[in-house]
Amino acid sequence: MFGILGQLVPAVIAAAVYGTFKTVTSYDAYFGRSPSSSTQPSGPGLYCTQPYRVYTGFEDAIWKYPELATCFDVLADGRFGSVWNSRDEISWWRKLWIREVDGWVFPGFWDGHAHLTQYGMMEVGVKAYDQTVPQIITSILTYLEKDPTYGTRSKWVLGTGWDQAYFGGKMPTAEDLVSNPLLTNLYIALYRVDVHCMWVSPAVLRLLPDPLPPTPPGGSIPSNGVFCDNAMDDMILPLIPEITEDDIENFITTAVPALHSVGLVGIIDAATAMKEVPVYKRLAESGKLDFRVYGMVECIKRNSFCDLEKYHFADKAGQFTLTSAKIFADGALGSWGAALIEPYSDKPTRGSMLINETELAKVVSQWYAADWQVGVHAIGDAANRAALNAFEIAMKLHPDIDNDKKFKIEHAQIIHPDDQKRRIDICKKAGVRLEGCIVPSIQPTHATSDMAYALSRLGPQRLKDSAYRMQSLFPEVQVRFSHPPHPVLGSDFPVEPPSPIEGMYAAVTRCSPRLETCERDAVWDDEKLDILQAVQGFGRNVGWTGMLEGWMQVGQMGGWADWVVLDHDLFSKKVDLRKVKVKETWIGGKRVFKREAEPVVEDEPVVEAEPVFEGIKVQA
Repeated sequence: MFGILGQLVPAVIAAAVYGTFKTVTSYDAYFGRSPSSSTQPSGPGLYCTQPYRVYTGFEDAIWKYPELATCFDVLADGRFGSVWNSRDEISWWRKLWIREVDGWVFPGFWDGHAHLTQYGMMEVGVKAYDQTVPQIITSILTYLEKDPTYGTRSKWVLGTGWDQAYFGGKMPTAEDLVSNPLLTNLYIALYRVDVHCMWVSPAVLRLLPDPLPPTPPGGSIPSNGVFCDNAMDDMILPLIPEITEDDIENFITTAVPALHSVGLVGIIDAATAMKEVPVYKRLAESGKLDFRVYGMVECIKRNSFCDLEKYHFADKAGQFTLTSAKIFADGALGSWGAALIEPYSDKPTRGSMLINETELAKVVSQWYAADWQVGVHAIGDAANRAALNAFEIAMKLHPDIDNDKKFKIEHAQIIHPDDQKRRIDICKKAGVRLEGCIVPSIQPTHATSDMAYALSRLGPQRLKDSAYRMQSLFPEVQVRFSHPPHPVLGSDFPVEPPSPIEGMYAAVTRCSPRLETCERDAVWDDEKLDILQAVQGFGRNVGWTGMLEGWMQVGQMGGWADWVVLDHDLFSKKVDLRKVKVKETWIGGKRVFKREAEPVVEDEPVVEAEPVFEGIKVQA
């Protein structure tokens, strides 16, 4: 009899308790969480996958395998709660509220160097990527068909993406833009793919003095109609009709959904214009941004220090943070603007410094002393050396400042071998307790995109010894739970496509994610990353480098509940990263993207999940 009662009593109690919960209008009243429901796809609750498909982001220091879990908790405030290795660890009554997740869960991806408003501007403007001049003319005409009011003095035709590599290697001219009579007298301005040059129409040229004034230092005019770097900034940009805050909000809200679709939950915005700041603040404080932006402010006068105490900002929900400044040391390699120690191999020039070294050291020190993180755009080896000099001077002038604030080299694309080691030595001499305080911000797809001309620009020896470092810039020793200054990875969108998974593919293969075959003219296998480094570079490392207090990983209580659901395991030996798709993106416990189901192709091979790490363990 007692045996029967022993089985019935728990069941009766369970039914009573469950019945009580069912009569309660809100599960929040008990635990601050909501029960699973098909009508409530996001919010607080307990989320579970199939066994061990949740990557917490931690890894073993020696074997370098990721730690796995099965379930995780999202609290009412949009932050992570507890994590469970298996469902067996969960109380029976809590299992009643499990929300099933179909796929592999990874901490939300970040882009360590991107341009959000420019991406939105590209989306609403003319796209000139990978096109010949006639194709660009066709794109402009198609654009005008949608809105024929563009092209006037008050409403220019703007676009992005041209590359002279598609024009036989020759810079275009203003006359090329009006080769079709329908474009005569229209105001047209198109950014080069690297956003360091602008190609304008004859109508724009007529707004300039004749003859043109001397080209400003740090600028160039390589053809009649193309203005690069400081020439573009000083002579063309002031002529463009004013972009309003409403325009900026449109650019942002246009870009964000596209970024959600590739798994991005946030970016380091690598040149946040002063006019953009109030728009970001307004969207963040109203909860309408649905994205995380760590801004790098750029003064109205480029490469200057401006009193921005009132702009030093971080909203409570973590959607917008502005505690970093952006300085531009040089131009870009594709337009011969990157500043090199020795001349280019294919042109008798050393490129251009956009700011002289003395002034660079001064402005970096000013920002550093004012308690801002400083990032310096540096492509060429001369610019990288100048940035290191500036960081070293700033630390010597202000030895009492916390060096953990970290300096960043944006791109770090060509670094002389002497300076590769010096990056660490500078920080050690300054007494920094971490391995270093100067963090490289790298874009893996730049190496694969630049293959068409990097060898001709740099020559074989400089390319091999100095260019496109990745693996050699990562710390040799990985320390568990520490915050060493690992490099951050990004795309530099809209210069490159924004997908972090494509960036991971480029990082681990040194191949272009957009090509079926792998061209290897200008890349070196020994600089490849492993997949764990690539995943961390597009997530954990960004959060640590930006010192984003709420940024943590799945399984770290109190961190922002940001994650992505993928259709395949990034750590599988058999997976082709180029075919991995983002199924869902979540920010602050809210689902911001869900991919619609696609028809299954019967002859498409199924990729089975097979962990790349043999003998994988699961730890608490």
